[in-house]
Amino acid sequence: MTGGRALATFALTLALTTCTDTHLQEVAPVPTFLDDKLALSGSLCTRSPESLVFPLRVLFVVDGSESMRVTDPPDPTTGTTRREDVVREVWTALLAQGIEDVRVGIVRFSAEAQSRTPVDVDGDGVTDSYFTADPVQLDVATAALGVTDRVTNYAAALAEAHFELRGELAAADLESLPLSKYVVVFLSDGVPDVDPTDAQGNGASQILAGVGQLQELAALFRVGQFSFHTVYLSAGQGPAADKPAQDLLQQMAAAGGGTYRSIPNGEAINFIGVDFSVIRRVFTLKTLAVVNLNAVLDDAQVQHLSAHASELEERLTPEQIAGGFTDTSGDAQLGCGEPLVDSDGDGLADLVEVLVGADPLLPDSDDDGLSDRVEWDLAPSRDPLDPSDAGCYVPSPCTPDPAAPAPADPDAPPLCACLVDLDVDGVCDCATDPDSCADPDLGRDCVDLDRDGWCDCDDLDRDGFCDYPDRDGDGLPDCEEIYFGTAKNGVDSDADGLPDLMEARRRTSPVAVDVAGDYDFDRTTNGAEVAGGTDPLCDDAALRSRLAYRYHLETTGLEGDRTCYTFTVGNITLVPTLPNPSPWAHPTEPEATDDAFPFDPADPTVSNAINYHQPVHSPTGPLGDGLNRVLVFAGEVAFDDPNAYARFRVACVAPRFAQPGSFKNPPSGKLVLTEADFTDVADFDPETDCRRP
Repeated sequence: MTGGRALATFALTLALTTCTDTHLQEVAPVPTFLDDKLALSGSLCTRSPESLVFPLRVLFVVDGSESMRVTDPPDPTTGTTRREDVVREVWTALLAQGIEDVRVGIVRFSAEAQSRTPVDVDGDGVTDSYFTADPVQLDVATAALGVTDRVTNYAAALAEAHFELRGELAAADLESLPLSKYVVVFLSDGVPDVDPTDAQGNGASQILAGVGQLQELAALFRVGQFSFHTVYLSAGQGPAADKPAQDLLQQMAAAGGGTYRSIPNGEAINFIGVDFSVIRRVFTLKTLAVVNLNAVLDDAQVQHLSAHASELEERLTPEQIAGGFTDTSGDAQLGCGEPLVDSDGDGLADLVEVLVGADPLLPDSDDDGLSDRVEWDLAPSRDPLDPSDAGCYVPSPCTPDPAAPAPADPDAPPLCACLVDLDVDGVCDCATDPDSCADPDLGRDCVDLDRDGWCDCDDLDRDGFCDYPDRDGDGLPDCEEIYFGTAKNGVDSDADGLPDLMEARRRTSPVAVDVAGDYDFDRTTNGAEVAGGTDPLCDDAALRSRLAYRYHLETTGLEGDRTCYTFTVGNITLVPTLPNPSPWAHPTEPEATDDAFPFDPADPTVSNAINYHQPVHSPTGPLGDGLNRVLVFAGEVAFDDPNAYARFRVACVAPRFAQPGSFKNPPSGKLVLTEADFTDVADFDPETDCRRP
């Protein structure tokens, strides 16, 4: 039998060497089986409308021109006008309902328009909103409606309404906008006191265009409901005198999707037909999307590693290099679409971090507010080790606090005036206005440990790193959102159903709806690749069967006013993250300032801040040790508004996958999630809300 095999081999070799005209196709290597997959399953119901806040904003725009002295004079008994009485009646009834997020704004206009309800939320002297729920402020604002002067200027009134509404919408969380209702009530006794053909903005066509701009504003921000209502107070001069104003106000209401009311002279004003109730909707699941933060799919990094292969081979052993990616194709070569290991989850693969000298277990190696991946790709210097290139923290001058006791050691760094930046302008308020520090409850948070004359950055959690805000909790700090152009008050800026975090990691656009596109021309849409865990920027079709996540979502029915589902997501690739601490780390050690004054997070008398110029690196870092952080995003929208901004919850699991073939937990690769595992994105804390098997 041995001779027969040798002969057969010889015959095959001879055939291959003599048939030179035969075109042979290389057979792809069979990939080695790796038990590196995770499957998630579970159940989830949308939230009940009763558990959600449905914001209601009502804006009264009331004529206060001199003619109102005749049209709506004060009642001789009460001393109040009809317009005051009806506005007060409405907001009193609204506030009495106890609805959580109801705010009312009042604008009085004549020749000019002015808000009577400005609100300074943070006490910095700058108006943050023109809507309030304070009955005292509303009462004073309503009383101001009884004052009359000068002429009627519709253009000024509409411009003021547009300004106030835009500010309110821009400050709102994106997810609240589809649930919100905005109502404008415009009350007047006549047409603008100008020639309707002039170019000052008070012509009929210009007025109607102004109302249309309010509608467009609501549509731009995807407001759930918007309506513009008008009320005409007749002076009792007859139909001929009333008709021009009635026609204009009727057209304004039609353009604003609202109702029109005409109130005869002397009758009580009412807003019959104006719906001031909040909206309620049943919700449905718009998105279920999974991402493994420790598995990077980025062809730009693959190309970078290929271009610097010799340098990488000088720094790491073949085994270490092989452990830095998943060889899905089985050819022992890193290629398009193969997952790279990213132990710190910052989007920059461990192998690339080795090349650039960053710390593979520290998402922001230079502690400047931008992750290593963002700096490697976007920052001006393209240097994740330069703490001065991001501009995420602007230090304030350290003004010595005159109220602080003199330190016992004359060489001690001075205690600065308290660090308060209520107007969020990047400048310490106390540096320019020391009197604002008179409140002892504000504390003395600003210190200057390196004595360079500038306040050190905040570190309120005392982890040794600067605190950089993430207002919407979507995993992209506010400073990074500036680089991406995404919203700092929403999880999904373009409302395409994919969270900004996932699109930023996959290099698709988080600000333009490109889910239906196909950047790599591999016949799979960008949206399917982002959600499916493949690379939308390289043709990885040959690997898709082994890498793409497999979703199954089934509606199980309604439970009261909630829609319920079961789901499974399989074929999620796990990667072997580095041991912690990492043998590859290249931390930038802080320079010593003075042995007598080290940073001591356990001593509150020293500081709750660290030096911005000298980042201190965490001794433990995030994850590592084979742990993978896998997020499951669930976004829901009103069933009748599927294109709205979704409200997202997120579940997190941290399975472990050590070096291939050595350890996986859970061994079965299966985890079951319940609704209790899903947390509102704004409240999500990966350190406490991520389940470990």
